[in-house]
Amino acid sequence: MMLRGAQWKIVRYTEIAVVAVLLVFAILTYHELNSLRQSPVVLPKYEFEITGGADPSGVVVTRGTWIGEKGIPEPLQTTSIECRYATMHCVESTAAVTVMDGKGLLEANSAQFDVDHWNAQEIVAKPQHDRCRTRSLVVEISEKRAKSHVAPLPDVPNCRVERERDLELVAGYQVRR
Repeated sequence: MMLRGAQWKIVRYTEIAVVAVLLVFAILTYHELNSLRQSPVVLPKYEFEITGGADPSGVVVTRGTWIGEKGIPEPLQTTSIECRYATMHCVESTAAVTVMDGKGLLEANSAQFDVDHWNAQEIVAKPQHDRCRTRSLVVEISEKRAKSHVAPLPDVPNCRVERERDLELVAGYQVRR
């Protein structure tokens, strides 16, 4: 049985419609894969836990993602901070994804801050100095948030140029906005 002119047109229009729908799905898939390449992981939500407060058994734990003041993104990372009153230390552990040549490289870092003072409102750590910068840490217990200030040391040879910035620990989804 041969197709007549009207039937032939219907078959051709159906084929064109199917190809157009497949093209739309291909474009959507391309955009989704492209966004996954830029942000290959889902960052965790923000958490803040207090046990014991400012007594010898006191522990404050917070988790989230550092984000710069005014929403300026830091490298794709997640951070956990644990402060213990008994030792008067805060330990910060960070896992960061660095994209190099289109591939993600996972790096882990840890830093220990000595606590300067701890009361019911806040934990203030002594500034931590390394070769190229100074960094401070404040855990605001009453506000249930953590902040950090990073300042480059001036005129230090062989250090990459870095801007001074204020950071806040937030939920990971805020980084993607």
